[in-house]
Amino acid sequence: MKYNVGWGITNNCNMNCKFCYSKEARNSTGNTTINDWINFIDENYDYIDSINYGTGENAISNDFFKFVQYVRSNYPDISQSLTTNGYIYERVSKEQELYEIYKKCIDEVDVSLDFAEKEKHNFFRGQVKAYDWAIDTLKMLQKDKKTSTIVFVGFEETMLHDNIDGLFEIAKKYDALLRLNIYRPVSDNEEINKKFILSYKTLIDALEYINKKYNVVTLSDALFGNIYTKGNNIKENTGIDSIRILPNGSICPSTYLIAEKFRNKYNIKQDHVLSKLKFDEFIEAPIPNKCKDCTIRDNCKGGVYDRRMLWYNTLDERDPYCPFENNDNLDKEQFKILKKKRVSVHDGYLPTMFFKN
Repeated sequence: MKYNVGWGITNNCNMNCKFCYSKEARNSTGNTTINDWINFIDENYDYIDSINYGTGENAISNDFFKFVQYVRSNYPDISQSLTTNGYIYERVSKEQELYEIYKKCIDEVDVSLDFAEKEKHNFFRGQVKAYDWAIDTLKMLQKDKKTSTIVFVGFEETMLHDNIDGLFEIAKKYDALLRLNIYRPVSDNEEINKKFILSYKTLIDALEYINKKYNVVTLSDALFGNIYTKGNNIKENTGIDSIRILPNGSICPSTYLIAEKFRNKYNIKQDHVLSKLKFDEFIEAPIPNKCKDCTIRDNCKGGVYDRRMLWYNTLDERDPYCPFENNDNLDKEQFKILKKKRVSVHDGYLPTMFFKN
């Protein structure tokens, strides 16, 4: 088995996003060192298909550039991508050596941009340069002919039609895909969760609006992928062939399942850890009893694992966005999917959705 690895090598971040899913975990854990990262790669490279560097802002770290260069030089078959708030442009545009490393070693860049309107994005990111950094990075990626994606967090305000249209306009201008991550209630702060949890009605309305006006590339989400497409059999990868490494080296089953109970078993400092890795509760996840009469039961299997754990703290319940949990049904217009091959390192790495103009 080879893993698609999400890896945050640093706790440092130059923004203060109001909906940050990793802030509490980052504030409660320390950092590992580049020697730890190199030792982990040297021991486990045979088990790694791809690495996406996210959590915190990796471009802040000088060691990030040294490390991606090491991986590319020694293990060129491992694809490397970066999720950034746009700060990567600030670093590489001012230092030619870093620019050359980025061009040679980073295959794909995922740029966070939640609002098409500059002031709104800067406010929600807690950084007055957030929008400009994101746009400058997209311009650079277009110039360098790099695979690029705009990723936005789905909550009530970002899913309004005007904002969706604006994000599609920016994506078209810079030859980028648009990727949606539905907000997850990772925070221990109930007020934050209450404010940003996306309603079922808004989500369904937005997805169907996008389908009518734009193109759906792929729905890498066990619930929505199987609701809106027949025969694609979209599977869950959480904790199976998709994992997350935190800055302190803890290995978790998901980008969002990073609470203490998920990070106390495996660490990159353990010898040959990926050969021993096994998250049994996800590999052997039960299909909830409520799903027994559902026509997509054998494909959906109850929906996305991380949403079920974060909403209910158990996999015995079905996805909170399941239509039947929301007094709805499966009678939906089927989406035409453009995907012919894996479109991104995030495709199949975590439950997410890709669109294009």
